[in-house]
Amino acid sequence: MSKKDKLLADAQKLLQKGQAEKAINCYQEALAADPADLRVRQRLAELLAKYRRVDEARKEFETIGKNLTANGFYMKAIAVYKQIEKLFPDDIAIALTLAGLNEKHGLSANALSEYKRAYDHYERLQNHAEALKALEAMQRIDAHNPNIKLKYAEVLFQQGRLDEALEAFRSLGLLLVERRDETAFSRLAERLSQLFPDIGDFACSVIERKIGDGGAEQAAALLQVLIKANPQRLPAWRLLVQAYLALENTTRLKTVCQHFIRFFPSELFPREQLIRALLAEQDTAAALTLMDESEHLFIAAGAAGTLREFYLALNDLVPINIRILKGCARASEAAGMSEEAASFAAKIGSLAGLGGGQPAVAAPAEVELAAEELEELPLEIEPEIELDLQDAGQTEERISAEPTHGTGPRELDISDFSDAKASLEADFYEIEVELDDDLGVAAVAPADTWFETVNDIFDNIQTETGKVRFGAGIENGDAQSQYDLGLAFHEMGLYDEAINALRQAAEDPERRVSCLILQGACLRDKGELQLAENALRALLALPSLSTEDSCALKYELALTLTVVGKIEEAWALLEDVERINPAYRDVSARLHDASEGKSVGGLDFSEDELLDFDLK
Repeated sequence: MSKKDKLLADAQKLLQKGQAEKAINCYQEALAADPADLRVRQRLAELLAKYRRVDEARKEFETIGKNLTANGFYMKAIAVYKQIEKLFPDDIAIALTLAGLNEKHGLSANALSEYKRAYDHYERLQNHAEALKALEAMQRIDAHNPNIKLKYAEVLFQQGRLDEALEAFRSLGLLLVERRDETAFSRLAERLSQLFPDIGDFACSVIERKIGDGGAEQAAALLQVLIKANPQRLPAWRLLVQAYLALENTTRLKTVCQHFIRFFPSELFPREQLIRALLAEQDTAAALTLMDESEHLFIAAGAAGTLREFYLALNDLVPINIRILKGCARASEAAGMSEEAASFAAKIGSLAGLGGGQPAVAAPAEVELAAEELEELPLEIEPEIELDLQDAGQTEERISAEPTHGTGPRELDISDFSDAKASLEADFYEIEVELDDDLGVAAVAPADTWFETVNDIFDNIQTETGKVRFGAGIENGDAQSQYDLGLAFHEMGLYDEAINALRQAAEDPERRVSCLILQGACLRDKGELQLAENALRALLALPSLSTEDSCALKYELALTLTVVGKIEEAWALLEDVERINPAYRDVSARLHDASEGKSVGGLDFSEDELLDFDLK
């Protein structure tokens, strides 16, 4: 027997006699003889901790943890640092070490839990710089968590870092737009209007950015909520039009423009976009009606060039129509293109001559249509004169401006534009039905409750391993990593932590059964025998157990039954395992010992545990 082995044996005997200090000395001597033996160092650290020599225990645990980390054994390192954390629950340096280890190995939930502990600690100390660092780390791990973003922005604002706070709030706003969280976004926008009264329409500025970033669909959903809350919100109407332009959804674009005009009849933007949409669909009748109605607005706004563009496009679609030609002449004149206007006037004159001497071109006042006349216009554009071209060998024709690409009714009744008798409420109900069939609108919470709920929301982040639950879609770490961590915790005797890690690993359907079996083993080893037995027995009823899972389950149940004294049933289960796989763990050796009258209990003794065995 080597000197180290003798020292270890002596230590066990001393412990049995209650001489803990002498036993610790033996372990220290054994460790001095072989400093690389982590099992001995672990046993020493546990003894030091047990007998309240916590500073010495910490030193030994940290040595083990650093060694394991340096060699890439992150799971075992985490388990070791968790033991230190139990000794020093208020030492945030340990929490940060654990956070870094968990983050490095992809255990997001565990890392967030530790960073949250650090944040709470620094917040209590009013160490705002370190508190913000913890929040930044949490954002790095879970960049799409609105609760973390909210807390981060709030803390920045409270510290007077207003520019940074505003940008953080905008980042949160973009996330809420992406998630279509209308209620939260509305509350955020309302609160920001109070915090930053000079920034203008915060909600619309965020949504505009989202549209530019390709999130037009999400933006449209939230814009409808804003408009419903306040139909006079002009920027929201403009953005809603832009959203449907970006989505290339002509049907909804036309409907939105129609309602936009009803609420803001002097606004040129929706008229321009609607005319473009109608021209693109070759709905010339509706386009001309709207252009006639809107002509004075274009000219007054200095947009005669745009009006000219529309009339020229319409003339290309319906080339021989005096009403359109007159519009071209007026628009050209208003745009300062006198020669072009004169050319159209000459063309009108020649057509008028053919038609029986009608005036070449009427003054603008003579041809502008009153609103009452617009309501009476037929949907088909008639030429103002009938062209008699039979002498040229051509048949008489009527110029229709109806779309050539479809025969069904138009979706947009342009005559509705002049319906001044319709109430705004009734009009807006139509847009709700048409645009928002699949969107629910929740009540917006009062803005003055915003900060009152921030801390409550953030404090829902639990600090216990395995209990962290953030927003939808949060990853609790790779299943394999959680499984490995569970094994490491079990080996270190951290049974509650092991169970929590295995519960998370069990979210992977492929390893669910094996995780449940190991949880049963943890319950047994922590002394909850009846619960362990019940849990393992329940698994026996599962259909289609794999060969590996069947062996593991029967083996762990046999060990549990042995501890509670049900030896015969335990032996029968071990025999089943041997029939399935004779090489499974130590099942053959256990059955052999049992056949010779030896105990089948005491499974998987470690070297140190065997040394506890002292024959009297």
